Amino acid sequence: MTVVKGRASPGQQKAYQDGAYRHDYTGRVSIPRVDLWIAAFLGLRRQDSAVGGVADPSSLGMSPVFAFLCSCALVMAALAANASRLGESWAVPTFYCAIAAIFLPAAARIVHPGASRLERLALIVIVTSAFFVVRVIRAPVAFIDHDEFLHWATVNDILGAGRLFLPNPLLPVSPLYPGLELITAALVNLSGLSVFAAGLIVLAAARIMLMLALFLLFEKITDSARIASIACLIYMGSSTFLLFDVHYSYESLAIPMLAAVLLASESRRVELGGTAGWPMVVATMLLILALAVTHHLTSYFCTALLCGTAVMECLKQGASAQQRRQAILLASIAVIAPVAWSKIVGNPTGGYILPVLEGGIDEVAQLVSSSTTTRKLFVSDTGVLAPAWQRNLTMAGVALICLGLLTGFLRSLVFNGQHRNASILWPPTRWRLWRSSLLQILVLVTLAYPVSIIFRLTRSGWEIGNRIGSLSFLGVAIVVAVAVAAFWHGTSRGWLRATALAAAATTVLIAGVISSEGPRILVPAGYEVSADSSSIEPMGISAARWTSQWLGGDQHFAADRINRLLLSTYGRQKVSTTLESGQDTSMAITAADLGPMERKLLIDSGIGFVMVDLRMTTGLPGVGVYFDGGAQDRNHMVPLQASSLLKFNSERDVDRTFDNGFMVIFDVGRLGKARQPVVPRGRTGEPVQSLGRTEGDLQ
Repeated sequence: MTVVKGRASPGQQKAYQDGAYRHDYTGRVSIPRVDLWIAAFLGLRRQDSAVGGVADPSSLGMSPVFAFLCSCALVMAALAANASRLGESWAVPTFYCAIAAIFLPAAARIVHPGASRLERLALIVIVTSAFFVVRVIRAPVAFIDHDEFLHWATVNDILGAGRLFLPNPLLPVSPLYPGLELITAALVNLSGLSVFAAGLIVLAAARIMLMLALFLLFEKITDSARIASIACLIYMGSSTFLLFDVHYSYESLAIPMLAAVLLASESRRVELGGTAGWPMVVATMLLILALAVTHHLTSYFCTALLCGTAVMECLKQGASAQQRRQAILLASIAVIAPVAWSKIVGNPTGGYILPVLEGGIDEVAQLVSSSTTTRKLFVSDTGVLAPAWQRNLTMAGVALICLGLLTGFLRSLVFNGQHRNASILWPPTRWRLWRSSLLQILVLVTLAYPVSIIFRLTRSGWEIGNRIGSLSFLGVAIVVAVAVAAFWHGTSRGWLRATALAAAATTVLIAGVISSEGPRILVPAGYEVSADSSSIEPMGISAARWTSQWLGGDQHFAADRINRLLLSTYGRQKVSTTLESGQDTSMAITAADLGPMERKLLIDSGIGFVMVDLRMTTGLPGVGVYFDGGAQDRNHMVPLQASSLLKFNSERDVDRTFDNGFMVIFDVGRLGKARQPVVPRGRTGEPVQSLGRTEGDLQ
């Protein structure tokens, strides 16, 4: 008798047997069911999306042990950060190993089905807290990252003037979305803390709120604490999670607020079933309004999510009329709030976002048409190639995310079906039967992840891709978590598979950090030219403070990218930027001569002082630009010339006010008009610091 292997019905078995006998074949017939294997891999059937439960006891389990392991890893991270300031070559790899040591043990325990809900929640909080300490270890005493200075200047204005919406030339849109700065200023006034200390407290609270909200949100839309905890782990693999989203920037508060909005909206549906829910609707509306005055892009993304959820609620079979009304109301508020606030404050986001978006899209279009070269992967703007281990880990992380999306996309849709014993994908009569409309939208959001990868291949679109990637990870996290829990690990009780999956998640985490920070994750031993956090050092801070003490505040300066940050925050000066005035004063600073056009540019911009940093002549800019990134400030092949920066020395109506050997401040206020030299206010001593150098190259 012929034996047919595979999952075949009796009728199929009989047909195969008849066909074999008709061809006079009496051997054993083996029929591989490739279609069933593909269905299991993609999760097309309900039985391939089953997820085991978690342990029943609500205990902390092994979480105290993992807290101790995290503390040991933090000691290693602190030693690596200190070694980086001493110039040790092993500092950066050791720092990445410390990050992996924080994450890997807890990830293995969370993936394993033996952990209870309380233990999973405790481990998420422990890992989140440890990662925030990593951020403090990297910058323990002051803000050092570029975006942090932009919002620090806004806080200084609020504290100094006692009112909102004062202009901030570094980032004109920052004072118009003052949610983060308002909370920080209130804490400074109540506690007497510095802006840096108060900012750290706000950021720490926001980070804990984010992870707790995400855990509860994922748990509500999946009915599984295991999937929720795994999704939180995957979300940590976003390129912006470890450092960028804990910078003192409005997005660092807006992302937790977005998670709170989604949690409140989903709580209305799950806990009250649409029969009441109006208190949660009101709470969601208040959170939407708060988000609208905190960050523009996150608010727009929230609008897209809530509008998509409302559409899904209207299409969903079995949804009550009240559920649909509430979803439509929340979507309407999500549309009205950011648009209304933007109109109230003067529609600032159009001129701020659209040029960046248009430039990125144009470059992507040129990339697709093969009319331009892509940004060189793993090569910095100074031409330095990233180490091989960083390149390999980054590529592996992207590949693992893509594999998780491949096995989790359709599986998540099937998992979200109302029928536990059938697929939502077939027959078509079940296409509108799902439990959570928000989960449907989050699954579709994952389609933005490949788009973010394409944008990262371009120069102009890299920042767009970075922002899209962080928001799309809300969907990536839940989709990959379903794939891990239902396919890659399943209900296995062994530790080997859990450890292997934890190692894969750790690879995704490290790959995300490398793609965002790369070799500049730690403060180096020496100064680096125009490299943001690697360029913040005592000499520049001292010069900025000197201007406040000797020249007074609110003087109008033209300076490079780094020194204008220091002048605006430490020096309390007004700086010239292209974003605010539309005038590119860098053209006057870098020109070979101070001709009529350069003079007119400085006069029309109202510049009183020009600060030149001769260290710019020692190397190419680490971030690609020395100043604002205008047409004359890109694609540098050689460093700036010292003779161009020191041309002001030969001008009769320009005074050299400050000179510390590397940094020179020129008083250009007398250009085009008679003006008295600056007199020091309220101090004694010589206001001019000079080494007597007139012009020439920096030795």
